[in-house]
Amino acid sequence: MAQKQENWKWCSKCACIFFGGDAVCRANNGVHDLSGSAMYTISFQSGAPGQDKWKWCKKCQVLSYTGNTIGACQAGGQHDVSSSGDYHLPSSGGGQKPWRWCHKCQGLAWQPAACTAGGNHDFAGSGEYHVCMDGEPRAQAAIGQDGWRWCKNCQLLCFDGKTSCAAGGAHISAGSGNYEISFAQQQANAQSGWKWCNKCYGLAFSQSASDGVCPRGGTHGFESSGNYAVLVNVAPAGGQQDKWAWCSHCQQMWYSGNGAGRCPGVPNGGHSKDGSGAYVLQFA
Repeated sequence: MAQKQENWKWCSKCACIFFGGDAVCRANNGVHDLSGSAMYTISFQSGAPGQDKWKWCKKCQVLSYTGNTIGACQAGGQHDVSSSGDYHLPSSGGGQKPWRWCHKCQGLAWQPAACTAGGNHDFAGSGEYHVCMDGEPRAQAAIGQDGWRWCKNCQLLCFDGKTSCAAGGAHISAGSGNYEISFAQQQANAQSGWKWCNKCYGLAFSQSASDGVCPRGGTHGFESSGNYAVLVNVAPAGGQQDKWAWCSHCQQMWYSGNGAGRCPGVPNGGHSKDGSGAYVLQFA
């Protein structure tokens, strides 16, 4: 039976995926930057689908391929995989792609950032690997990311219910369900262009003339975000919730069925539904 292990995260500086904790980052010999990462889940041990011989290095925490050679470790010398299980990476199906193998350091990386072996990662000869985000891989065409929460104070949708609330303090996600947002793919009645803000963790529309006012100050930061798609102008089906709207002031997704909330773009004021479609979210 295939087992799955959570707490794998992506570093935006070296672009590698590594297991929890702190470890030396090749990009500037500092620690990994997890600010743009989701929580990834990887299958391991017998019966897991995908390519085997991926192993965890206990020195740098990075996942690397051991089928050719033991790659260079950013903590010095070669990777130490003596305590690792045998991880499996699928090249099709659910999950987030394209993760690629660097033939210089043997690591799994998202983009050509700084490589332990020198220069940037080189993906020549690599396939495209899928890594599950925040739970089981989805089999359906629209792959989603869960862990989104509603804040009862500002009425905004934010990832994991954390960081700054326009109403003051942190978001209060008590009473919220667990929402799932689809990554932008071919999906009927879905609007793409929605992105996650790496400052306030909210979901905001990125294709307006303005990036919108962020509760953390300035405008939203969309670096490291995927491209999300949200159902619009459809009747809610089972497991879905309507009354979600776009606010033209802060550009964020907010719940309009419980008052106007607090908008960071309107001092002491609430969100606006003017010009918004009728959005529907997957809800559990």
